[in-house]
Amino acid sequence: MFCRKCGSKNDDNAWKCVTCGADMHELRQEKVKPKNYMVFSVLLLLSCIPTALISFFYGLRVNKSFLNGNYDEMETYSQKAKMWVWISFALGIIITLISIPYLLQLYSQINAGMEKQIKDLLRE
Repeated sequence: MFCRKCGSKNDDNAWKCVTCGADMHELRQEKVKPKNYMVFSVLLLLSCIPTALISFFYGLRVNKSFLNGNYDEMETYSQKAKMWVWISFALGIIITLISIPYLLQLYSQINAGMEKQIKDLLRE
């Protein structure tokens, strides 16, 4: 973790900076953690949208950067996670719209086959 006052590297569990003595715990709490979009990523992953995995990994990096005190990096990863969530959402809509005609055709074929079997059973 890096000190925000002097920029020196400290242990991850340090409470005070080894160089300037600044309180590392207070410095960590100065900045509010941005959204990591992990919930949306997991929901899109459950919908079988593989690009949501990229958003998930960026969400993990948001958390890691926040804990390390790298706030600029954290904001960048948050924006990338958001972008990939929207890409995944758009792909999900496109895939759904493309698959609807095929599903309707499959349904009509199954329905026609079932009607034929019912008629055959009724004749017997």
